Amino acid sequence: MTDLHLTNHRIVEIEPQPTIAVRIRKPMSDLDMKQLFDIQLPRVFQFAASRGHSPTGAPYARYFQFGPEEADIEIGVPVSEYPTEMARADAHFDQPGTSELPGGQVARVIHHGNYDTLGQAYDALHEWIHQHDHDEGTGPWESYVDDPSEVAEEDKIRTEISWPVNSIAPS
Repeated sequence: MTDLHLTNHRIVEIEPQPTIAVRIRKPMSDLDMKQLFDIQLPRVFQFAASRGHSPTGAPYARYFQFGPEEADIEIGVPVSEYPTEMARADAHFDQPGTSELPGGQVARVIHHGNYDTLGQAYDALHEWIHQHDHDEGTGPWESYVDDPSEVAEEDKIRTEISWPVNSIAPS
């Protein structure tokens, strides 16, 4: 088993980020994450380019639900402005459209290594959130800071995990 390597835990305040994305719902039994990304990320990039939008940040995957029976995942790229004359990604599942990464407080951490330990990284961030007097919100996402095909050493691949949070009121 690979050691989990996480750095730079923090709570940050962010602005909403316009994106172009595709939203996918699948039974967990049919989910092949590698295949899903191999198909959908190029589709999103092509869709954005065909409408004159260039990515302004790392591609991401946002998880609205991940098990036990179904996965509801958004795969996208940030863009500089909200695209016009384009349907929302959540209005037509499996079709690229507009979306946004939410603004507000998020817990963030950098995961170093291959994607096999991302689940453990989410578990560790979830625990960290509660240790720091917050509750997790919905729809955490991961941004793929590094392209694995361009990083020589697997343990150098960085993925930034962002999880919306709410402060817990003192009792």
